[in-house]
Amino acid sequence: MSIFHKFAGLLMGVLQLLWGTLTNAGRLFVNRYRQFPIAYTTLSYFFFTMAFCYYPVVGHWLTGFVMMSLPLAIPCGLISCIYLLYKQQKMIATAGLIWVLFSFLVVKRLVGTSVGDIDMSPTQTLKVLSFNSETFPTNINNGFDASPLKADIACFQEYSPNQQIERQYAAKVEKLTCFDKDREIGLALFSNYPIVNQYGRIWNRIHGPDINGFLCADIAYGTDTIRVVNVHLWSMGVRTNQAVSALKEGHIGQFCFEVIDTFRRLKEGFKNRNEQLLEVESYVAGSRYPVIICGDFNETPMGYSYGKLSQNFRNAFEEAGQGLGFTLNRHPFCVRLDQQFVSSDWHIKTCETLSGISFSDHFPVVAQYVLKKSLAIPANILAQRKPLTHTMARN
Repeated sequence: MSIFHKFAGLLMGVLQLLWGTLTNAGRLFVNRYRQFPIAYTTLSYFFFTMAFCYYPVVGHWLTGFVMMSLPLAIPCGLISCIYLLYKQQKMIATAGLIWVLFSFLVVKRLVGTSVGDIDMSPTQTLKVLSFNSETFPTNINNGFDASPLKADIACFQEYSPNQQIERQYAAKVEKLTCFDKDREIGLALFSNYPIVNQYGRIWNRIHGPDINGFLCADIAYGTDTIRVVNVHLWSMGVRTNQAVSALKEGHIGQFCFEVIDTFRRLKEGFKNRNEQLLEVESYVAGSRYPVIICGDFNETPMGYSYGKLSQNFRNAFEEAGQGLGFTLNRHPFCVRLDQQFVSSDWHIKTCETLSGISFSDHFPVVAQYVLKKSLAIPANILAQRKPLTHTMARN
């Protein structure tokens, strides 16, 4: 018998053994599933929920609902593990408990874990602010103190022209649309460093205001160029407070309508944000410049956008924030929708939510960064600003 035939026979034997093992395991799983259908279904759902949150390879709107349910899937999965241990199903229960422990890799996105592992006090820091200003309510425009919103670079969403803000910066890029006959709103990016290149887009929205989009600006920062992206992903306008009010007042029909409408808005939001993020990523993927992405993502840290960006970028609040850092200043309050992501070129020094600035339905997020290469470059060289040749006009 030739060597080829011997090898083919050996390979066939291994495949038969593997197939038999998988078949027996499958039969065992089916039998156990029939005995404990609720516990096994719960663990299976928990497994896929965690997998999607950690590595969101599928951008379908349905995965958005699955990922959003992780905070509920974790305790349900833990209860199922305890129940299966009680029923002497030790192998599946142990595997489930290990998966519960792995879930903390995702849950930690919710909490800032500020650490000071490197002394960056003598280095040049870059202060970046991101704020959904809700068009600056008209009652604050007169006598408005804009100094708390001053930074080296500031990114505004739902921005309407404000002289107090604009006089604090040397350069700007705007993308505004007509909101009504009296105002324009949109995106604005301000910088005290020269803007050398820029691109922006407002996405069209049928039957709604065109306020979502992004601005991408290349900025001359000392002896380097950095790329800053100001993004405002699809707004859902979910009205959870109206559903709660209807339930409290006993209006069941109105409550059901609000729940169905919320589901529809969430579905629409998941679908459109996934498509919008792909376009934003095309401007930062493989960038030769250090990247900062900030703005209103209209998704929690369990969302697709956060998970997708986390594969290549680091979240500033997750690494250098403290506490929970909620940024929504309206019902349901306890969410963080505004984020700042950076490439590996940066050290994240601080990140905080400015909850004292409360005129908008969002709180500002401000962070300080240190360019890693600056740790080896004298601070006086990095701090030199290139001459400002022009200020970007409204685009």
